[in-house]
Amino acid sequence: IEARGFIFGTPIALEIGAKFVPLRKPNKLPGKVISEEYELEYGRDCLEMHLGAVEPGERALVVDDLIATGGTLCAAMKLLERAGAEVVECACVIELPDL
Repeated sequence: IEARGFIFGTPIALEIGAKFVPLRKPNKLPGKVISEEYELEYGRDCLEMHLGAVEPGERALVVDDLIATGGTLCAAMKLLERAGAEVVECACVIELPDL
């Protein structure tokens, strides 16, 4: 997911022989996108991914650098599931449970 998650997601995708699909903040991807809005502790935000980036039935691993409230991670899962993917696992390097 967005920027720092790419640092971990790209090598993991290469290692397991999977494709890498970037999930970005609004207006950072060229072409047609689908989006998912979500609540933050201080407002709202949105994630986008390329339309057609995943095929129905594909399995997905969501990787991010940090989890605080879980809002971004939940939005990523919803976005992938709306596109037809099956989210089978989520991985985060750092957890901030007190937020």
